[in-house]
Amino acid sequence: MSARLALFALLLVGSFGSAASAPRRVYVVSWAAAGEASPERSALIAQADRQLREELRRRGASVVEGLGLRAAIVLKPSLEVFPRALKLSVVGVRDQKLLGTISTRAAGSNRDAQLRAIVNRACVEADLFE
Repeated sequence: MSARLALFALLLVGSFGSAASAPRRVYVVSWAAAGEASPERSALIAQADRQLREELRRRGASVVEGLGLRAAIVLKPSLEVFPRALKLSVVGVRDQKLLGTISTRAAGSNRDAQLRAIVNRACVEADLFE
């Protein structure tokens, strides 16, 4: 019985140690100025921003404000609204070095489903930035 308890304690301590040493991604989300955006586009951008930040956090990343953090990956998203589709483009940068670009598009269904699909895909791709 004490051998099982010792093994359990060892596994528990080991899992805490590996979780603490795992690097946590830090992102800054910086949208381009929308300019003269329609009310629908402004609402979609606000919703996309909220969903993007929530999805990144759900994936274990930190989303911070401001561009002063050197280790942060700066995501520069832009949203294009079409009559029956949405297109999300994201540029990933760290220390003024391009990490990659993401371009996702969804059509059909409704705006909420389109937005969920492109945000989810963009976050999967952002996890690949090194």
